[in-house]
Amino acid sequence: MNPKDLIARLKARKEPAPLVPKKVWDAELDQETEKLPDSELKSALFLWNDNLARAHEIAQEIKTQTGSYLHGVMHRREPDYGNSKYWFERVGRHPAFPDVRAAALDLLAGPFQDLKHVRAGVDRQAEWDAFRMVDWCEEAAGKDADPRFVSFLHALQARELEILTKQTV
Repeated sequence: MNPKDLIARLKARKEPAPLVPKKVWDAELDQETEKLPDSELKSALFLWNDNLARAHEIAQEIKTQTGSYLHGVMHRREPDYGNSKYWFERVGRHPAFPDVRAAALDLLAGPFQDLKHVRAGVDRQAEWDAFRMVDWCEEAAGKDADPRFVSFLHALQARELEILTKQTV
């Protein structure tokens, strides 16, 4: 299976990937991903398929800005928020940030326009703030988290994973 088919399969998930996955979503997809030669792409696909352990093994060996981004997302989903921020500190300004910010604004202008406080947070900065996303995910893990806010984060994370994966193809 080629990478575009794997991406299409992941995009077709009925529910977006959970913020903190409990198990691999599709074991067959993992087998196909393992056959790919590119480590950034493999790590991104494993991450999107909720295989945090395999994504982490690969991301640890990627000494690029994207490798650090993948590593940061993996720890955010683990959840190990402090370690996630460590890796996002190493990322600096990633080429995916404008697209992730645009995705957040798109979601906040459409299905999540009622989340005005979230929109205000995105609007305050001209660039995407990966640290804020980590904080939001930590907030969403709380027992009193607003279900709309959590749904927004699921949708945004799905877009983020898609953006990262497509940038590695």
